[in-house]
Amino acid sequence: PALQKKGIRLARTLNPDSVFMYFNMQDPMVGGYAPDKVALRRALALAIDSQRIVNRLYRGQGIVAQSPIVPHTSGYDSAFKSEMSDHDPARAKALLDLYGYVDRDGDGIRETPAGQPLRVTMGSQSDQFSRGFNEVLQKNFRAIGVDLRFQVAQWPEQLKAARAGKLQIWSLGGSATVPDGQGSVARYESRQAGAQNFARFVSPEFDRLYEQLQRLP
Repeated sequence: PALQKKGIRLARTLNPDSVFMYFNMQDPMVGGYAPDKVALRRALALAIDSQRIVNRLYRGQGIVAQSPIVPHTSGYDSAFKSEMSDHDPARAKALLDLYGYVDRDGDGIRETPAGQPLRVTMGSQSDQFSRGFNEVLQKNFRAIGVDLRFQVAQWPEQLKAARAGKLQIWSLGGSATVPDGQGSVARYESRQAGAQNFARFVSPEFDRLYEQLQRLP
């Protein structure tokens, strides 16, 4: 206020940024569209304490996302609440039990229905922020009986690997450059696999909706 009284105008910039994690849909462990694979990804998502990540790593400067659409872009609804943002280890465990991901040898790590250790690998970097992020995720996954390992490399190398579909799981961020929210959902279009569609997700139904979206004024 004191500066404003002197005729100095101040501006505060709010960036429409997002941080997201994706699963490689072509990976034999976490990918695929069968019910047990959907249940595994859902359980891993339920295990993640996103609010703790915001509080601890971003010092509370953020909100837990409820959809891919970022604030200040078309399609964003601040009142919308999705159960996909829930942190619920109990439900995660129940899902894994239901689909045969159980700890058969009592070592604290579940096995897949085929008998393999339920071990997943996430791409990561070696900086301090990434180490803090990894610590939270590893604790979250361990709490539901999943062994999380890390594949560490420099960010440009991870991006190249992600484009080539060589990472099982990775987390990265983006920022909206225009007010149109369409860019946020481009990550799901099948033709953009290897580009914005890091997960290599394929859904003909979504592709049809995306085509309709592009024709809107």
